[in-house]
Amino acid sequence: MIRVRAPATTANLGPGFDTLGMALELYLQVEAEFSQSGIEIVFSGARDRSIMESPQENLIYKAMNFVFRQARYSPTGLYIEIDNDIPIGKGLGSSAAAIVAGMYSANRLIGDPFLPAELLHWAVKMEGHADNIVPSITGGLAVAMVYEGEVYYQQVRPGGQLGVVVAVPDFILPTEQSRAVLPRNVPMQNAVWNLQRACFLLASLQNGDFSNLAKAMDDMIYQPFRKVFIPGFDQILQSAIEAGAMGVALSGAGPSILAFTAPGQEMDIGKAMQKAFNEVGVSAQVLYLKPDLLGVQYY
Repeated sequence: MIRVRAPATTANLGPGFDTLGMALELYLQVEAEFSQSGIEIVFSGARDRSIMESPQENLIYKAMNFVFRQARYSPTGLYIEIDNDIPIGKGLGSSAAAIVAGMYSANRLIGDPFLPAELLHWAVKMEGHADNIVPSITGGLAVAMVYEGEVYYQQVRPGGQLGVVVAVPDFILPTEQSRAVLPRNVPMQNAVWNLQRACFLLASLQNGDFSNLAKAMDDMIYQPFRKVFIPGFDQILQSAIEAGAMGVALSGAGPSILAFTAPGQEMDIGKAMQKAFNEVGVSAQVLYLKPDLLGVQYY
C-alpha cells in the first residue's frame, strides 16, 4: 500500500492570471495497491457524481492509468482509497490535486520509473494549464510559464507570517463556464495594469512585505467578467478589507474568495466574508488555512 497526499491550491491571486498559484494546507489523500483483479475505489470526503461513477470517469484513476500506459504496464487489479478535504468545483484546485495524486501514486506503485519533470509535464497536459498543477507538486508559491510546449517554473517561499481565509459559497462555478466569459482581446492599459501588480505582488510575498497587498491583488483581465457569477462580489471583497484583510481576490476560477491575513485577524475576516455572502442570500463555508510549503508527499 502506498500513500500520497496532494494539497489544494489557489491560482491567479488577483493579477497573476494563469501564472501564479499557491499551495494550501488542505489535502486530497490517496492510498493505493495492486489487487488480484478488478478496480475498486473507496471514497470519503468532498465528492461529485463523477467520482462515484465508473473508474473510467474517476479523475484520479484516469491520471493513474495515464502513467501506467506510459510505462506500458497493465495492472490486473487495483484498489484505490480516496480521502478528499478539498471542495470540488470551488476554485481550489481539486482537479489538479486529483491528477497530481493519481500520477504520483501510479509512479510509486510501479517503482518510480518517471522523473518529477515528466509527471509535471503530463499533469499540466491533462489539466490544461499549469497554475494549479505546479504548486500542488512543489508547494509554496509557484510562478509557471509555458515555452514551446514545455513548462518552466520557479518556486517561492512566502516570507513573513501569512494567514489564508477562504470563503466557499454553496454553489459550483465550472471552470469552463468562468472561462467562457473572458474577452479574446485585452486592452494594452489593462495588460500593463496586471503586469505591474503581478510583479509587485510576487516581490511582496517573497519579501514578507504585505503593506500594499490590497493594491497589488487588483485585476483588470478576468475578475470584472467572472464576478457576475458571484452575488455580492464587490461587497464581499470590501467587507474583508474593512475587517482587516491584507488583500482579497477570487480564488482560481471561483466561486471561492481568498483573503490574505495577518495572525490573529482570521476569525474577524472570515465572519465578515460569511456575513456578506449571507446578505445576498448565499450560504458560505469559511476555511482557515496557511500556505503549504511541501507540495505532494508520500507518507
